[in-house]
Amino acid sequence: MKRTQWFISEQGFNNLMIAGISTGWLKAWLFSAGAEEVSMHLLESGGWHDCQADTQLFLATDDELLTVMQQHGHSDMPKENHFRLENPERDGFHYTFNGKHIVLLSVGDIVFQREHWLSLLSVGKPLLPLYVRADDSMPVSLEPGVSAGLSKPVDGRILNAEGLLVEEQVIAVLNEQKLSIRTAESCTAGGIAARLCRVPGASGVVDRAWVTYSNRAKQEEVGVATALLQQYGAVSEEVVRAMAEGGADASHICIAVSGIAGPGGGSDEKPVGTVWIAVALAGERTVSRCLHLKGARHEIQSRTVIAALSLLLTEMEKFHR
Repeated sequence: MKRTQWFISEQGFNNLMIAGISTGWLKAWLFSAGAEEVSMHLLESGGWHDCQADTQLFLATDDELLTVMQQHGHSDMPKENHFRLENPERDGFHYTFNGKHIVLLSVGDIVFQREHWLSLLSVGKPLLPLYVRADDSMPVSLEPGVSAGLSKPVDGRILNAEGLLVEEQVIAVLNEQKLSIRTAESCTAGGIAARLCRVPGASGVVDRAWVTYSNRAKQEEVGVATALLQQYGAVSEEVVRAMAEGGADASHICIAVSGIAGPGGGSDEKPVGTVWIAVALAGERTVSRCLHLKGARHEIQSRTVIAALSLLLTEMEKFHR
């Protein structure tokens, strides 16, 4: 699969956006399936009629895919060209047209079933290792604070080599460690919990989440002492550690975050982008980090979610349960 063109309709793009999946992730997965060059185009542009790529991938509604198949003269598709997708249940299709390999995906979950359709694109060859890293140093930008590449970094610092979403990796590790998770979130407003709950089966390890935006919520929901808030302020190591420890016990690990996402609210001492994160589990040492992030409000929130989940993974590697 040398050159791949990916055509996505407006409804297909909206579906990805609602699911919280960037086009960067899909491009990276296509590279892992053997693509050497990937370009993305809107289906409505019509460029798929005369493209010169070796492979075409379509993501659109059933009616839009039927139009593509009709243009290719394949509206009555044999059963062997069908494959089943779930969530919701629907058919995908693959066939050859004018020497090009065509794969059509209907709108719905394509992320957590990706190995199936990626294997069709790679024509049964094993997927290449895709090294995911929690920074922007790798060739393919996946989202703010996450990048990937086919070559292992020289320093070896990676989250995983399977092209896993960070939340997929966290859910898998929690299952392995036989732990559940709680979150106590201020500036991310539940973003960490929402991210984890994208993954099918998350209910087996996600226990609860507190959005403790106000000081009162931090006191009432996770037991942060008034004296800590008064002495150090909500955005501080002392408070975020207390938040994490207040939500944790022997079987529930807790992530806590508190910061200034902007655009206002910063100061000379704590400018916009100052974020404290902490991870706690009863019987283990609570760890905390201070982040100094740049970007718009949503970028700071997104980078905070990634940094918190990355810290969690780093710490869980040290557990012996």
